[in-house]
Amino acid sequence: MWQMDHPGSDIDLFIAVLAPTNAVLRGEINPDVSWVNYTGAKDQNYHELGRIVQQALKGNWNYLSGVMSPIVLKDWEHLAELRRLTERNYSKQCYYSIKGLAEHNYRKYVINERDDSEKRCNTIARTVLMGCRLLEKGLIEYTPVKGTKPQDIPMLIQALDSAYKESKLPENPQHEDELRSFLLKRRVEDLDETRK
Repeated sequence: MWQMDHPGSDIDLFIAVLAPTNAVLRGEINPDVSWVNYTGAKDQNYHELGRIVQQALKGNWNYLSGVMSPIVLKDWEHLAELRRLTERNYSKQCYYSIKGLAEHNYRKYVINERDDSEKRCNTIARTVLMGCRLLEKGLIEYTPVKGTKPQDIPMLIQALDSAYKESKLPENPQHEDELRSFLLKRRVEDLDETRK
């Protein structure tokens, strides 16, 4: 989705699942779950729809990018509505997730593990730059990044701080009830199907 893949790239899949409503109501399944299935070069990341809604409202970058990915391998009849409602709930809350991810990866890889390769720096930079665009324009755009150097990353994080301060996005989601109602409808539909 970033148009930065190469022959050695792995594949990360963001997979949305709806736990059986009956099992959720009976307390047999915790809907606030996610799990990963590693199969060689393919990582399948499963996320229950309730967790997706909760994390999107918190501005969790991994969930925003998963929901809004331009690549869809298997269509879902409610995906367009989920995306529309996610967009309506963009807020400044995304800043904390994006900044935390960037600073963590910068410290872990570039400073501590001394992996200051262009590839590593580009990976950090693309998230920060996407965060800047989201805060500045209210849009998620997947744009490739090249040529990032280790010394560029602190400046990019400062640009993210500035974008946050100047952002016109609301501090918190403004249409939370609509997104939660979307989840409720999916659960009720599933319950109705089970009763048939």
